[in-house]
Amino acid sequence: RFIVVTDIATFDYEKLQFYEIKCTRLDDQDSVDKAFAVGAVDYITKPIHWGVLKQRVRRLLQMHWTMKELQYKIEQEQLVSKITQKIRTSLNLELILSTTVIEVRKLLKTDRVIVYRFRADGSGYVIVESVSPEWDCMLGRIFHDTYFFDKFERCGYKYRQNNIYVIEDIDHAGLSPCHINLLTELQAKANLVVPIEQENNIWGLLVVYECSNPRKWAKSDIDLLTQLTNPLVMAIKQAELYQQLEAANQKLQQLASIDSLTQIPNRRSFDEVLEREWQRLEREQAPLSLILCDIDFFKNYNDTYGHQSGDECLKEVAQILQQATQRPGDLAARYGGEEFAVVLPNTDSAGAVYIAETILSSIRTKNLIHKSSKISSYLTLSLGIATIIPQSSSSLKWVIAKADEALYRAKLTGRDRYVIYQ
Repeated sequence: RFIVVTDIATFDYEKLQFYEIKCTRLDDQDSVDKAFAVGAVDYITKPIHWGVLKQRVRRLLQMHWTMKELQYKIEQEQLVSKITQKIRTSLNLELILSTTVIEVRKLLKTDRVIVYRFRADGSGYVIVESVSPEWDCMLGRIFHDTYFFDKFERCGYKYRQNNIYVIEDIDHAGLSPCHINLLTELQAKANLVVPIEQENNIWGLLVVYECSNPRKWAKSDIDLLTQLTNPLVMAIKQAELYQQLEAANQKLQQLASIDSLTQIPNRRSFDEVLEREWQRLEREQAPLSLILCDIDFFKNYNDTYGHQSGDECLKEVAQILQQATQRPGDLAARYGGEEFAVVLPNTDSAGAVYIAETILSSIRTKNLIHKSSKISSYLTLSLGIATIIPQSSSSLKWVIAKADEALYRAKLTGRDRYVIYQ
C-alpha cells in the first residue's frame, strides 16, 4: 500500500483504487466525494501546508500499522483458539500438532515449521512438518546430531529459563560449526525454537525456519510461539493419558477373555468367537466345525496326584490344543473344568478330523503318566466333532449340542478317540 499526494483535478481516478491517497483541491466537493469513493482516506486543501501534510501522513502510517498489528493479533488469537478447540475435540496428537505447524507457517509466512520429538538417548525425529514446496521434506527424519544431544543434555535448563531461542542470521549469530552445519542441512537461514516442556523435562521443540533469507523476527512472532506452548503441553498430556487408558482397557479386556490358569481364551471368549464366526459363515455359506475335548478320568488324576498336578495337566493340554490351531481364525479355549473347545471356521469335517488326529497324536507323544486311568497308563483325551454350514433355521446351540453328543459317544465307545456327529 502507498500514500499518494495528488491534485484531484489532474489525477486519473481509475488508478485511485490501488492506493491510499491524500487529495488536494480548494472547493470541488464532487471531486472529493469521488476520490473517497474509489479509495482516498484523507484530503487537504490548497495551499498545502507541508507541516500539516507531514502530520497527516504520520497519522495515516500509524493508523495503518495499528490496524495491521490488530489484524495480526486477531489472527493469532484465532489460531490459538483453533488449536485449543482441536485439543478439546480430538485425542489424536498427530492431528493437533499437524494443525499447529500448518497454521503457524501460514500466519508467520515462513518456509518451514516442525515439531521435533526427543528420544531418551538425546536423538530425535521430526514428528510433524509444514514446508513450502520448494524446500526438502524433513518429516520422519531422525537426527543423531551432537547439537541436539547437547541441547537435550546441557541446555534444557537454558531453554526453560529463556523460553525461546532466536537466530536471525545463522552466519552472524556466533554459532558453533556443528550448529551451522545442521542448520545448513535443514536449509535454514534463520529460526525460532520453543521448547515443549513436560514435567520438568524437554519433550520436544517447536521450530520455525526461514530458508530463503535471514529474518528479523518480530516480537509478535515470538509471542505467538510462546503462547502456543501451553496448549501443546496440554495436548501431549491428554494424548498420553488416553494412550495409558487404552493400554489399561486392552489389558482388562485381555484379562476378561483369557483363562487365568491355562492362559488360553476362556468360555466368554469362546462364546463371542463362535457367535461371530457363525454369523459370518452364514453370510458366506461356508462350513464351521467345532471340537469338544475332555480329559479322560481327570477326577481320578486329581485324586491321585493332587490339584496342583491337575492344574499342570490342564496347562499341558491347553498348550497342545493351541499348537494344533495355527490358523488366524482358529480358536482353542477352555470350555470349563477339564473340558476344552476348538472352533474351526471355514473347515469341513475332513479338516476337523485332521486337527483332532493331530491333538490325539500330540497328547500320546507327551506320555503324561496317569496310573489311575481305567483305559491307559498315560493321559488320554476324548473328542467330539460337529460340522455345519450355518443357516438361519439352525443355531449355535445345535452345533454345540451335536459336538457334545459326539463327545459322549467317544467316551461311551472306549475313550482315547474322536467321534464325528453323523
